[in-house]
Amino acid sequence: MKITISYVTACLIAIVFCCNVMAAADAVFDKPNVLVIITDEHNFRTLGCYREQMPREQAEMWGRNVIVPTPNIDAIAHSGVLCTRAYATSPVCSPCRAAMITGRYPQATGVPANDEVLDRTIPTLADRLNTAGFRTGFIGKWHLGGTAKPEWAPKVDGGFQFTKFMFNRGHWKKFVMDGDQPKVGAIQKGKPSYNVDGADETSFSTDFLTDRAIEFMTDASAGKQPFLTVLSLPDPHGPNTVRAPYDTRFAKLPFEKPKTFGLGIPAPGWLGAGDKHPAFKGAEMARYFGMVQCIDDNIGKLVASLTASGQMQNTLVVFTSDHGDLCYEHDRLNKGNPYEGSARVPMILSYPTQIAAGQVYSEPVGTVDVTPTIIGMLGLPANAEDHGRDLSSILKNVSAAPTTVARQPLTFLRNAGKTAGWVAAVDSRYKLILSVNDEPWLFDKEQDPDEVLNFWRRPGTKEASVRLGKALREYGVSKNDPHLKNARIAESLAEVLSDETSN
Repeated sequence: MKITISYVTACLIAIVFCCNVMAAADAVFDKPNVLVIITDEHNFRTLGCYREQMPREQAEMWGRNVIVPTPNIDAIAHSGVLCTRAYATSPVCSPCRAAMITGRYPQATGVPANDEVLDRTIPTLADRLNTAGFRTGFIGKWHLGGTAKPEWAPKVDGGFQFTKFMFNRGHWKKFVMDGDQPKVGAIQKGKPSYNVDGADETSFSTDFLTDRAIEFMTDASAGKQPFLTVLSLPDPHGPNTVRAPYDTRFAKLPFEKPKTFGLGIPAPGWLGAGDKHPAFKGAEMARYFGMVQCIDDNIGKLVASLTASGQMQNTLVVFTSDHGDLCYEHDRLNKGNPYEGSARVPMILSYPTQIAAGQVYSEPVGTVDVTPTIIGMLGLPANAEDHGRDLSSILKNVSAAPTTVARQPLTFLRNAGKTAGWVAAVDSRYKLILSVNDEPWLFDKEQDPDEVLNFWRRPGTKEASVRLGKALREYGVSKNDPHLKNARIAESLAEVLSDETSN
């Protein structure tokens, strides 16, 4: 039987179809924007919002009143929730970034060490938000595409749609445009260089990348489509150099050695070789402070732009870093170990319509929790394969969260690399470290915030050690971490667990 449809009926069907499409589009676009800001090698003590939460001797680690003001980052923290016990899941660039962007521990991402290639069978944050109707862009340092350097718009890009200003790796200080394409602006002996080379407020890396992020977020051609923007700044990672006037702004501060510098006590075996006992240089710290303030000023510019465009109220902002920098604590520079200065990172979330302002969350958070938590904040479906936790319901209103939990929150850390070195479990007070070349170590932030003493088997700590040991055992099995299968680490874990039955 031949069916005919009148012109009027056809028009009505078309109208209904268009209305349904428009309604679906509105449903897709009726979502908040997401801005993730990642700094590199950032010591949490340089941020005023963290210093506010610490005793003065901990907040001012490099001398009384020796601080760098960070009013713009502080304002974001005050408008939302500041996580005081947040950690790099593996305190080295690539493995931590892989965990952050996928919600899985580094051993499951293809990137257990620097310069490895992200396993693209695993959905990233960009993949998930692409599906949800977001336009996704990544501006800055990626470091998940292998060894190429800088490699603009890397071949392995995590599924981000806009990657023109994504570069794979390097800590470049000056960028310029070559026609329509970005390039490193400092050249030495015919090759890209880390030199500042006269970079200014438009070409210095932090400024240049922030401007590109602003352009992406305020692109009028995108209409109401929500964005995911990742702004990944290569500072304050070394070399400790920065453009004027930040290069001399803190030069006259009376920098002092941290209290743990030059104690002359044996270092834990898990600390490794590293840069042992570097000569303390206040000038290096002054320029580090300069890099931090340049970042803060640019974040102020970024927030002002979002506010002027009317997008700030509807934007989820996440500010964090891939790892810390010891900045001379424990006679070391940089990262790669479980000390607080190395492994603890800033973690701030702000979303004015959903996250209550002025909150402080003191339970442990890992960078592996970033993607699941963002997904939860957006009300999108969770991925059952995620290793990280969705903390969105807690972070929206910490005071309204249950005061008791069946199991104390924990996060887990591991050394970077395919060879086991150390693993750690962290709760709100203690940090248990098992390694291949030392006895178990237990840090107690209440009795020893400087992390000088080993509290393992000291009176009153048995319950904490055993609890964290059991958690590590369970983590090793459930997350298939080969570090826990290392014979020496397994032996250390057995020592810890044996205390449960000891008198």
